[in-house]
Amino acid sequence: MDFNFNINDFIKTDIVKINNTIMPDTFHGDSRQIRLCQEIMAVILDEMGDASAKAQGLLKPITNTELLRNKDHIVYLLVEKDGNHGRGSVVGMLKMGRKSLYVFDEYGDCHNVLCLCVLDFYVHESRQRMGYGKILFDYMLEEENIKPVKLAIDRPSEKFISFLKKHYGLENIVRQTNNFVVFSGFFTNLKNDSSTENSPRRSYGSPYRATLDDKVTYNGRFTAHKRESTIGKCLNWSSQDKSWLAQVAPNQLYTMPHALASMPPASPGVKLF
Repeated sequence: MDFNFNINDFIKTDIVKINNTIMPDTFHGDSRQIRLCQEIMAVILDEMGDASAKAQGLLKPITNTELLRNKDHIVYLLVEKDGNHGRGSVVGMLKMGRKSLYVFDEYGDCHNVLCLCVLDFYVHESRQRMGYGKILFDYMLEEENIKPVKLAIDRPSEKFISFLKKHYGLENIVRQTNNFVVFSGFFTNLKNDSSTENSPRRSYGSPYRATLDDKVTYNGRFTAHKRESTIGKCLNWSSQDKSWLAQVAPNQLYTMPHALASMPPASPGVKLF
């Protein structure tokens, strides 16, 4: 993306980091130069954020100056210093930040994890499929000292997922209900990871849980001990064949019409009303 000012006056290296000060990490100058640099960076961030939102089909940008001022996030900018007739072009943007997330692993267990997240990733259309995206992503991985599989990704596009598969071998997606995506290796050694805030906890949102041998079991409150019903004693169900229960799914036991339609007849001589 080209601008009507000389980017090279403010961005001295091919890749810079910008935090909530709206300043490149490599820039130094007096107060007047700092204010001018902040104004220039604000224009770049807003324009790149708009372009990224448009490319992803979002209703509004998820990266701009105001959002960055109020968040503890970092934006990596990749610059082609020879672009725009020697004034420099911005060709890529990558926004990162740490978030406390509840993530579910492949077996339905829920973990509360403080993890590094990819929040926005965009390479200008004129520079896509030229290796710029990998250069930018590799630089971030080295700076953050993290493996790709340990990242959580916010609403990745299919193009981004293909990018991760091609360059980093990430294939086994574990999609989350909060629109984040992680990969199966994300949970390896998670209990010993310093980024884990709390120990894993069981999710009781569903009665079903897949085991390692691909069998489905029931967990949580659905298998808690339940006292025998007084009505059941009156109807003398305990002494009758209960094979009919096997025909009723656990979640249907709580649906009265289905249960009533499936239950055996009452014992002779017992009047309900």
